[in-house]
Amino acid sequence: MESEKTTTINITGGATINPPVKVKTSGKDVIASGTVNTFSHDNLEVQIAQFKFIFNFISSGSEQKIEYRNNGAETLILDVYNFSNSIGTGVTTPVRLGTLMDRELYLGFMVYALSDVSSKLVHYTFMLGDKVGE
Repeated sequence: MESEKTTTINITGGATINPPVKVKTSGKDVIASGTVNTFSHDNLEVQIAQFKFIFNFISSGSEQKIEYRNNGAETLILDVYNFSNSIGTGVTTPVRLGTLMDRELYLGFMVYALSDVSSKLVHYTFMLGDKVGE
């Protein structure tokens, strides 16, 4: 009889895995990822270290677009226009936001909503790419 191979990992009392989980996609390190239901149709804020990213949901016309603006040195506002589709609206590839810890910072996200004034379901992923200047 052929011996069975195990595909599990046994961690005994008190042992830890450091880091607990490391996720990569296309060579980019995922540093934050999640799914959030907004309260009503309000904005969404995500803070990473001292930096704040604000998704400002705007209903105006029919064109879907994203505009970026700074609010001080540590806050980036993403004006997200007309992302209110029940089958989802988002970026097709992650967008480069700038740099964090001397590495390129990217964001990918999808927004689902039943109407302009309903709560939003937002899936987001922040990623770090190559070191700047390499």
